[in-house]
Amino acid sequence: MPVQEETSDVPLLQIPRRIRAVGPGWHAVLLCLHEQLGAVCPDYRVVDVKEKFGGLRVYIEAAEGSTRGSLVSLIRAAEADASVLCEFGGAPGRARSRGDAPSGWIKTVCDSCHRAWSAREIMIVSGMVRLSGRGPSATQG
Repeated sequence: MPVQEETSDVPLLQIPRRIRAVGPGWHAVLLCLHEQLGAVCPDYRVVDVKEKFGGLRVYIEAAEGSTRGSLVSLIRAAEADASVLCEFGGAPGRARSRGDAPSGWIKTVCDSCHRAWSAREIMIVSGMVRLSGRGPSATQG
């Protein structure tokens, strides 16, 4: 369940402060979700934002009396939107493992980013795409 009861007086932590937990391809989805959640529950708090099994996951706390069903629906819709967008750049993508291996780390990627990610040429660090310094391009020269 992505919505939890409010349990503390922790300072307000909302999506913009956690946006760097995932790649830039999903940032627009998260900012849109932030606006939607704020319209329903202005004082919502983020518990966690992350990529898991190639998908976006958002967990929040909401004050008692909030329309929990509406919040869950908004979160699920954003997660579904992200499931077809490359986490690296926002192009149309799908969940894939490195090199399309039958097991291993899964990310939602477009074909171009899949090649670079599979070759370990790119990675996501603090919400940004970085060249990893590994893979064929790092050894050429």
